[in-house]
Amino acid sequence: MSRTESTDHAAPARRTHGSGDAPSPLPHPAGPSRPALRTPPGLPPGVRIRLYAGPSDHPGMVDAGNAWRTANGFLELVTVDGMDNDYANMANCDPRTDCFIAERDGAMVGYARTAWFDGRDAERRYQTILIVGPDPDRAAVIDALFDLVERRAAEHAAEQETDRRRVLDAFSPARDRVLIDAAERRGYTVVRHGYEMVRPDLDGIPDVALPPGLEVHPVLPEHLRAIWEADVEAFRDHFGSSDPSEEAWDRFRLDPLADPALWRVAWDGDQVAGQVRSYIDHETNARTGRLTGWTEYISVRRPWRRRGLARALLADSLRAIRDAGMTEAALGVDAGNETGALALYESLGFVTHREDLVFERPMPGYPA
Repeated sequence: MSRTESTDHAAPARRTHGSGDAPSPLPHPAGPSRPALRTPPGLPPGVRIRLYAGPSDHPGMVDAGNAWRTANGFLELVTVDGMDNDYANMANCDPRTDCFIAERDGAMVGYARTAWFDGRDAERRYQTILIVGPDPDRAAVIDALFDLVERRAAEHAAEQETDRRRVLDAFSPARDRVLIDAAERRGYTVVRHGYEMVRPDLDGIPDVALPPGLEVHPVLPEHLRAIWEADVEAFRDHFGSSDPSEEAWDRFRLDPLADPALWRVAWDGDQVAGQVRSYIDHETNARTGRLTGWTEYISVRRPWRRRGLARALLADSLRAIRDAGMTEAALGVDAGNETGALALYESLGFVTHREDLVFERPMPGYPA
């Protein structure tokens, strides 16, 4: 069972895909850009940080994000369409006040944002997401963005009343030593590991039968809400899960990469028992020269676990992307997944390609 965050990074969190309709963009603020913020200490000449200006920023954010992803060995790049969908449908985050853009001489070098959600362990998690591509002053830019998103997260915390434990969390690829050092200097510690895994060929896919009484049917538009709700339920007690929001539903149903023809959804009568929602990112494949299919969003609801359903659906999904012309498969996994997903993927030929780290620290000023 795998989870990855959406456009910004890959982590043991969730990613959502949907029907491919055009998203409704955020209202664009007046004027071509937002004003620069007061220059944080330590920023070199030529670098400024400003507030997010709306969808017009997305091409630059994609370029900066893909430079960062390439430097850290990500298999999948991000697209403007995906960024449009994500930033139009964010819960507990207003990018116009919670997202910060770093520029050098007018060219975007990175960005950061914060959002919050209530986690499974009676905590309220304030995310600090930082994406900074290669730059001569990368460490200074990361520190300045960290200051801003932590300060904004603290403002959210001060406005909210909750009995939950308040924590800051952060994410970094294991290769990004500069970002890891910045987090550790601030008191963050690693609490979770995730892996991007690859099946380097699509030969010898095992033939695994579905458990008795279950059937896979073609996905119809009227099935989408039930499929999404089943996935939310299956992950409700996993790390990084939170109560579903209508924004998450919108991201699912509007995702431009969704291809229900590749999905494998098992039904027990009118109940969704489990699913794998594969997709192919043709734009990334064209840029990387690879033929990668993603066998992602793997979930099985509790009554149907320990019966071999995930194995059967994943094997069928591997055949589907092979038949679509792909030569390798990839997925993301939370190494601490309580259902033993990592061992399942390894048994089906997936190997670790890249490691991710999730950090946390207590929110300053609140009980730990």
